[in-house]
Amino acid sequence: MNRFTKIIINMRQYYLIIIVFLPLLVGAQENDLSSVNEFQFSSVLNPVNVGKHGLDTVKCEESLTIYNEFYKQKNYDSAAKSWLYLFQNAPKRTKNIYIHGATMYKNFIKSENDSLKRELLIDNLLSIYDQRNKFYPGQEGKVLGLKGSDLYKYRKTNISSLEQAYNILSESTSIDKEKSSARALNYYFVSAAKLTSKKILNKEDLIGLFSDVSTIIDYKEAEISQINFDLQQKESLNRKEEKIISNNVKELKTLNDVRANMEKTLAPHVTCDKLIALYEAKFEEKQIDFNWLERAAQLLKKGDCIDSEIYFKIAAKLYESNPTPKSAFYMGYLSLKQEDYSSAISYFTQAVTDEENNIKKADYLLYVAKTYAAMGMNNKAKKNALEAKNNRSGWGAPFILIGDLYAQTSRDCGQNTGNLTNDEFSKRVGYWAAIEKYQYAKMIDLSCAQESDQKIKKYINQAPDRTSTFQMIGLDQSMYKIECWYVETVKNPHFSE
Repeated sequence: MNRFTKIIINMRQYYLIIIVFLPLLVGAQENDLSSVNEFQFSSVLNPVNVGKHGLDTVKCEESLTIYNEFYKQKNYDSAAKSWLYLFQNAPKRTKNIYIHGATMYKNFIKSENDSLKRELLIDNLLSIYDQRNKFYPGQEGKVLGLKGSDLYKYRKTNISSLEQAYNILSESTSIDKEKSSARALNYYFVSAAKLTSKKILNKEDLIGLFSDVSTIIDYKEAEISQINFDLQQKESLNRKEEKIISNNVKELKTLNDVRANMEKTLAPHVTCDKLIALYEAKFEEKQIDFNWLERAAQLLKKGDCIDSEIYFKIAAKLYESNPTPKSAFYMGYLSLKQEDYSSAISYFTQAVTDEENNIKKADYLLYVAKTYAAMGMNNKAKKNALEAKNNRSGWGAPFILIGDLYAQTSRDCGQNTGNLTNDEFSKRVGYWAAIEKYQYAKMIDLSCAQESDQKIKKYINQAPDRTSTFQMIGLDQSMYKIECWYVETVKNPHFSE
């Protein structure tokens, strides 16, 4: 087939599309939308389980083409009738029926001033989510998160709807756990806070939820930051990867906002004194409830409230009832604080060995490193810090710990030759190595910036100044090798060509 023949065939196909679909597009624009908006989806949530194209393949594809064209133009009123045909008659044609349908109906709700019609539109939106889960299973948690969030958004003043939204979001979070979206987590907590203010939930319920959501946020922040870091190491990104990074940045901001809102709401209720009093009063009753024990241990650790008898009881009971990696970690954390380093290493190592998730394993490895650091076993501390880094990229905390080790041992690594200038230089040069680690930590992990800057400020004046550097190695030497319990080649910060 020559090039000219191909052009003629393509032109014929183009004109055929215009002849067939143009009248349909024009007719769709003239249709009254009221019949669509007022349609009760509850009557079609269980349509006949027909094939992908319904009973009429031609009508299905015509409707899909028409609605898609109008949807792309954001002309949702004109798209609605053809979209509705698919929703009723070909519910398995494409998942976009539900994704686009939700977008369209949220637009209709926003534009509707009649309160009764608006309520009907909200009902229809919720039904879209239900039908999506029916015909496109596999993302039930995500879809329930969308449904619960929208139900809260549109009907939060109605107590019955508020309770329904809370229950839907609870189910969503139970299904998705660390995969829950920041938006779903936000509405889950705010719906619980509102129900607490209405005396439907109590403060202990809200505190327990705070523990659950905080744990998920901690994990999600680590996971998202790692994904972005790994992508940013590539020489070039395609459009999809750029979009992933952009969406992740927005998600991180939302997660940070959710955390700030939760902490602001609960700040008066999660002081150590109040948490200890609450858990002491409830321990006998709740000690067989694994979820309660885990929430309590998490909050007491988060608030640095472990120097209490109740934390010991909770951590021990948690480990006794279910020796998971996390319960082993809580026992290790308690042992570390009590300076029982041998036990701490044992518990943390168990947590590392049994944990399959690399992000969580990295956290446990860092605590192994911290324990060895407390024992003065610097080589093992550094080894485990680097192993933690290998399990979670784009994480600054292991490098801060290594920097601390270098700073703390800088003077011990120095010489004692009797030459004051030489000896002081050698005792201070370890701070260069420490500062480089802090600088690297904040470069790869913005969450470490504040801590890194504080440590750099603390040690920069203790490092060799320009004069002593000139006297010992000269300003024309760009690098300097430190040989102590570690070996590092560091940059001469006073180097000048």
